[in-house]
Amino acid sequence: MSLSVRPAAYNPQGSIDEQRVVVVADTYSCRRLTAGRLLAMALATPKQAKDPVDEALAASLKKNRPDIQRIYAQRFEAATPDRRYSLARVAGFLIDNQPQDLVVMRGDFESVLAQAEVNAEDRTPLRKQVEMMERLGYRCLAVASAKVGEQGEVGTFYMEGVIALAVESRRAAVASVARNPNAWVRVNLWSVTLRVQHWANMFLIIGLSITGYLIMAPDLLPVPSSSSDTGYMFGLVRFVHYLCGFGWLFLGATRLWLAFYARDKQLRWRSLWPLRSKKDWEGLKGTIRYYLFLDRHGPTYLAHNPLQQLSYTGIYAICLLQMYTGLALYGLYNQYNWFWRAMAYPMHWVQVPTIRFIHAIIMFVLWAFVVIHVYLAVRADSVERHGGVSSMINGGVWLRRGTKPMDAPKVG
Repeated sequence: MSLSVRPAAYNPQGSIDEQRVVVVADTYSCRRLTAGRLLAMALATPKQAKDPVDEALAASLKKNRPDIQRIYAQRFEAATPDRRYSLARVAGFLIDNQPQDLVVMRGDFESVLAQAEVNAEDRTPLRKQVEMMERLGYRCLAVASAKVGEQGEVGTFYMEGVIALAVESRRAAVASVARNPNAWVRVNLWSVTLRVQHWANMFLIIGLSITGYLIMAPDLLPVPSSSSDTGYMFGLVRFVHYLCGFGWLFLGATRLWLAFYARDKQLRWRSLWPLRSKKDWEGLKGTIRYYLFLDRHGPTYLAHNPLQQLSYTGIYAICLLQMYTGLALYGLYNQYNWFWRAMAYPMHWVQVPTIRFIHAIIMFVLWAFVVIHVYLAVRADSVERHGGVSSMINGGVWLRRGTKPMDAPKVG
């Protein structure tokens, strides 16, 4: 989960237009901490520290989470050229409202990653988030922590997240602070790639449905008379259908690529099956009870709840079948080509009208899904008011600070 927070860091000499200050540009928590708690953990430094980065983190924490008290390090080992991270011993750091004694590791991303454990599901999205931050010109500060036992022994380090730092003019930083809301937090959720795919998918399905229905019922097309000529109208309808079909196949291939290479774990292949723990099954049960109006409030999810994700996974499977039946029918035109002969091979088992019937039925199933999808999206937005519909345009949703989604760290 990433959270955009951009407060000013420190006040160097010079006019306000000339001053350049370090700011917190973005945060990404990959384990259990909110953005505010991640900033507080990174601030585990000695009281006398006056580093611009520390001041940037402190300014961000003060503006966004004034309720979080900064905890200073009891012991501190600064980073060195050979060890590109610092180590800080802190006592009483609150995690899930429980005070814990920790050793905090903070420094270069690759150096910290080499020393800290990361869940296999989160490792690739974490790397891709860092790659994106670095492409934007940010410096990534990695944060990891390890519990300290009763005998003083230090446990395993776990990666907690990264903080992106940038340098900008003081005037821009001050203006950004003034605009920063305190009660609500905007969480970047859907990538540009996915949003483009979503709307392209909508237009292609509309094109395929209209032309497909006309191919199924050609009597809806104008009938030429002695005084008019419709020309090659049916051929044009088929051409548009084939054009949209191959466009849809390309779109499906890009979505498959995104499942393995997306930087957001909500878009990766593991998310296709959202029921991997007891907590997930409880979330599914709570969602079903909410949709059946048995509970006043349902469980909160940042991305898709289990019921939504299962329906999307099912639709993906149906779309794959639709693509294959479309290729099978198209392959009938050239049975001398090995590829199209393989695509049309189901015709040896069932008749052509059966494949056409399945192809048509799936079209109606997809449109039934579209109607339900639009209704539930608008209903959720009107009830929860977090901008879920607009998120497919601008990529972000709004959640109240302190909200604890079941599929992400606490917001804020």
